[in-house]
Amino acid sequence: MATLKQGLSSLTAEGLVAKAEHVHAQLTAHAVSFPAPSPTLVALDTAKENLLTAIGVAIDGGRSAHQAKRDKFRLLKNMLKQLADYVANVASGDAQLIIDGGFETRAERQPTHIPVAPANLEALTPDVTDAVKIEWKGSKRVRLYQVQLSATDPAVTPAWTVMGLTSKRHYTVTDLEPFKMYWLRVIAVNVAGESLPATSSWPALPDPCPMSGTAAPA
Repeated sequence: MATLKQGLSSLTAEGLVAKAEHVHAQLTAHAVSFPAPSPTLVALDTAKENLLTAIGVAIDGGRSAHQAKRDKFRLLKNMLKQLADYVANVASGDAQLIIDGGFETRAERQPTHIPVAPANLEALTPDVTDAVKIEWKGSKRVRLYQVQLSATDPAVTPAWTVMGLTSKRHYTVTDLEPFKMYWLRVIAVNVAGESLPATSSWPALPDPCPMSGTAAPA
């Protein structure tokens, strides 16, 4: 979902006039999508013309002329802020509608590096029959983990199956056969890609009579 960027904070008076003209033109061209701008486009055009006049007067004017320019600048800027709110409400996160309304979209922060592999993967026997719970440590910047399971020794015949995705740093794998060996691994995921897997160095052994404790080594 896109976020509207007002883009007003660093504008000069002349830049604000140009922005007002752009917003006016875009809202006029897309009047079907934006049928009731508030403030009205007539009011926006009037405020823009008043600032243009004040800019000209302030070139050779005194203190009062510069104050008038600042007042007209603040008025037009406030109108554009109100129109930005109006466009954002109509667009409801639609990037194209935000652009059609004369504003920009804010760039979303995206991870640029493949995440670090999870660490300290540990298997526990949970209070659930025929299941294994795994826990691990991961980076605070990672928001998603993929849990995979193999019913055969991956050192001999790798056969990994995705069991699920989680935003937490623990996961319970269920519906396992009692006393059968399973190998588990966890991969951190972000938009840049997948980390190297954190793989258990020993198989997990579900117990039909669950009890707390770590999985027995192979």
